[in-house]
Amino acid sequence: MTHISTFEFPMKDLGGVTQMHINPPSSLPNFHGLTNEDPDTFLFEFEILCRGYDYCTNDQRLKAFPLTLKGAALRWFMSLGGNCIHGRT
Repeated sequence: MTHISTFEFPMKDLGGVTQMHINPPSSLPNFHGLTNEDPDTFLFEFEILCRGYDYCTNDQRLKAFPLTLKGAALRWFMSLGGNCIHGRT
């Protein structure tokens, strides 16, 4: 049985954010939401990655964040509902 997702993307469009380049995508830390994962370590690694790519604004970091989520953490994020997360205006 194929399940088609009806989730809306939780983040409001961040139209003012410049194009972001993360090369290679495998350089991103990943968080799956597993009990053996330390969220503080993940967030520390995410912060270091953002600084390394000069993603200094909250909007830039917000745009990169969902790319790091996998499995249960990504399903949770996508279940938040459409446009419920807004960057700074």
